[in-house]
Amino acid sequence: MLYGRKQFKFVFIGAGSSSFTLRLVGDILGEDFIENAEIALVDINKVLLGEVKSAVSNLVSYAGKHFSVKSHADFHDALPGADFVFFIYATGGYAAWKKDIEICTRHGVYQSVGDTIGPGGIIRTLRTIPVALEIAHEMEKVCPDAWVINYTNPEGALCLALQTHTKIRSFGLCHGTPDTARDLAAHVFHVDPARLSYRAGGVNHLTWFTDLTIDGEDVYPRLFQMLSESGYASKEPVSFDLFRIFGLYPAPGDRHVEEFFPNYLKKRVMDERNLAWKNNDFVVIDGWREKSRAHLEDVMKNNKGYEDFLKGSGETSSHFMRSLATGKTTTEMVNVVNRGYIENISDGIIVEVPTFVDSFGLHPQKIGRLPEGIAAKCDALGREYLLAVEAARTGDPKLALQAFMLDPLSANCEYPERLFEELLVENVSLLPSCWNL
Repeated sequence: MLYGRKQFKFVFIGAGSSSFTLRLVGDILGEDFIENAEIALVDINKVLLGEVKSAVSNLVSYAGKHFSVKSHADFHDALPGADFVFFIYATGGYAAWKKDIEICTRHGVYQSVGDTIGPGGIIRTLRTIPVALEIAHEMEKVCPDAWVINYTNPEGALCLALQTHTKIRSFGLCHGTPDTARDLAAHVFHVDPARLSYRAGGVNHLTWFTDLTIDGEDVYPRLFQMLSESGYASKEPVSFDLFRIFGLYPAPGDRHVEEFFPNYLKKRVMDERNLAWKNNDFVVIDGWREKSRAHLEDVMKNNKGYEDFLKGSGETSSHFMRSLATGKTTTEMVNVVNRGYIENISDGIIVEVPTFVDSFGLHPQKIGRLPEGIAAKCDALGREYLLAVEAARTGDPKLALQAFMLDPLSANCEYPERLFEELLVENVSLLPSCWNL
């Protein structure tokens, strides 16, 4: 039981993801209910791990805390006594992600991100799920009461695997929906985001706002006009299209949502419409990584930049931890297995819904029914995840191929089975031995 606790152990799996690690540690340092803590950093890249440990130690010292900071190359050494275990790892790292996109592009499949669905999302599922399950099963032995806080993509697939194949309590978070809500408030309705309240439901990276109110007034009837007048419709044209077609506004922006609808990621369409997010060329992501590296260098070597990580990251994991430890209720979007929360999506499918959190845990809220077209899309994608997770868990290439063939972006490939086989061969060193390729 975490209620009333003041001392905690936080474990970061994939701590070499320095931007995530420093931002999340900054959030922890900003919480007054935490009086003492151990921060355990885990990464297989020992050089990067040492750098992140140095930066985190400096950040802790600057914040005036006396938290201990330890580093481990093996997660087994870090887990005993853990209270919260952050998943921020990427099996195969950045190089594997780039290779996914390169192979898919050769086969004519374009992906604006390639980490959630599409051939890139499926191969990432196959190489990522086994690691998650291995860690969670070790947690069952050495820290069975700990919580996993998952930020690793594919978010939905990871959460489905953890919640259906382990006994570990977990929740998956994504800033996409609250970020879009803040954008709608600030840039469409031109009000303080604190005045806007919302509800949303769907699947990760394709949630749909069901309610939008400002100071208690329903503003959904004005949204279509306001999107046009504010220019936001031009900034996010795919999201605007989907709102016009399906009747609800999606999150978290075109970069993710266009992958769920393969017509937008055809070369002719991308070029004619001059979409901002075309095939992932990693130029923007490389820029983000360079900026993160500069921030790491500042904190690690230059004794500056601390405020960037202590002002609040916008992530919500610390809100959950505060509620579990103090009983102060919060409401956030969480990935959970559907159990009637969305009535016209099948039970057993991973969904993203508003969730109350208190000292007793998570209490997902019922959304009711989504429009039938939206529910059909989410249900199909959830079933694809069921196949992909089972394939990842068992090493069954037939199930993996079935998920691959059902994926909407595979429709843009002339010979999807050849693409699937090439991705498997490329990733053989990152897959468990049960695959026997």
